[in-house]
Amino acid sequence: MKQAITKINPQDDDPDLTTHLSLLSLQQDDDDDNQDAISSSQLTTSPVFTQEVRSSNKAAFSQYGLLGGHAVAAAITTTTTASQPQHQDPRLFYNVSAPSSVFICGSQGSGKSHTLSCLLENCLVPCDANVLPKPLTGLVLHYDAFVSDVGGSPCEAAHLSSSRAVQVRVLCPPTNLVRIRNIYSALPNLTVEPLQLDERDLNTKRMLDLMAVSSSTQAGSAAAGGGMPLYLHVVTRILRDLRLEQQLTGGGFDYAKFKSAIANEAMTPGQMAPLQQRLDTLQSFMVKEQVTKQKTKKKTTTTTTTTMKRGISWSPTPGQLTIIDLSCPCVTADAACALFTICVSLFLEQPSETTGRVVALDEAHRYMNQCEGSASGSLTETLLAAIRLQRHIGTRVIISTQEPSISPKLLDLCPVIVVHRFSSPDWFRALKRHVATGDDDDDDDHTPTTGLFRSILALRQGEALLFAPEAIVVATSSKLTMLGSRAIKIRVRKRLTADGGRTVMAQ
Repeated sequence: MKQAITKINPQDDDPDLTTHLSLLSLQQDDDDDNQDAISSSQLTTSPVFTQEVRSSNKAAFSQYGLLGGHAVAAAITTTTTASQPQHQDPRLFYNVSAPSSVFICGSQGSGKSHTLSCLLENCLVPCDANVLPKPLTGLVLHYDAFVSDVGGSPCEAAHLSSSRAVQVRVLCPPTNLVRIRNIYSALPNLTVEPLQLDERDLNTKRMLDLMAVSSSTQAGSAAAGGGMPLYLHVVTRILRDLRLEQQLTGGGFDYAKFKSAIANEAMTPGQMAPLQQRLDTLQSFMVKEQVTKQKTKKKTTTTTTTTMKRGISWSPTPGQLTIIDLSCPCVTADAACALFTICVSLFLEQPSETTGRVVALDEAHRYMNQCEGSASGSLTETLLAAIRLQRHIGTRVIISTQEPSISPKLLDLCPVIVVHRFSSPDWFRALKRHVATGDDDDDDDHTPTTGLFRSILALRQGEALLFAPEAIVVATSSKLTMLGSRAIKIRVRKRLTADGGRTVMAQ
């Protein structure tokens, strides 16, 4: 129902009328046919669009890549004979230019990692499937508990190295460097380096993260009458004092000063033992020369500061893919999350006005959970902050996981959700609580046996349901239409780089 609009009397003596009206866009209010009109900004920032939309305004999309095809339209097109017109182009494109986030879920072998790799190809590798004049720079997080001195598998995204257009480097724990190099040795154009943090990249929060001091630890268990251990109180105070000194001098974090301040504290052996364990974890991911420089500081101060080995460089490089593979028997899932949090922060804080960024989580269910007080909770908060600020920092976040329930908050914020086949009613209920499906009256949360759930069960490998309310998927001669609460069945395209996710069959 149209609201009554107050008629403007030209005789009204209001000197601000013209100025105020110039700040308003009310032209559409009097035209019911244009209520759903798409603005130019909505068009250029649409995360997914069809070939019809691209043809209607090619200038709106400067960088994009083929994601897949509308499954129904693809079937119609492939069965059309030469004498029959093709009524619908099945192609769906992913908008690389516009920062957006994608959540991919599904059971093992349904095509999650394949979809992730296709999206990374669109962002990093100029090829026949995309238009990419300015490749992005990428970061992939990978952790696999199934790794040993004789076994292990590489991150599937590493197979992008089969294209010489992308530079792939793998950063791994120093404690598993030899094994990781063996695992990735069969892949071309790829380097494996130890993950070594520079002391210049450390700050108070990252020090606490690396030493496994979570917010819940700091709060303490008041109900049990306990609290944060005394040695952690001492560490927090020392970090606070060092930060005050940094504010006055303008310098960076100095690990030698931190260790010296710890040594000057009169702590008992019972307090020092657990502290030393945490320091050992921290130092295992730092440059050794920076850890031991305190011992030679007085003798070779000048040499130490000028020839000191530095940690990993995080400067953004177009077309470069950095894989953080923390698969190691010495690294727990909680420790991996703490290190991932720091790596993501370092990756995103680098100045990058001309190079876009993409952060991808591969098999996130292996290391993420819903415990807010754990290192996983800290990683989730970092990702949520990146998604909320993605338009301002030029970042795209892609999360691939089996379980859609790992973090409901991430589901809420991701504008694109790709659902591959799964059969768990619990996963379906978690998905429905956070996705606008448009069929709430048909599917009861307690009996997921109709409509949408049957569609998910019927998906074949490589097929998925696409939920993207802001996607523009229909174009007519008069207007464009958003997908809204509807879902469309898609078939993800083939990879152009090597496929490393093939199933190993018994001979």
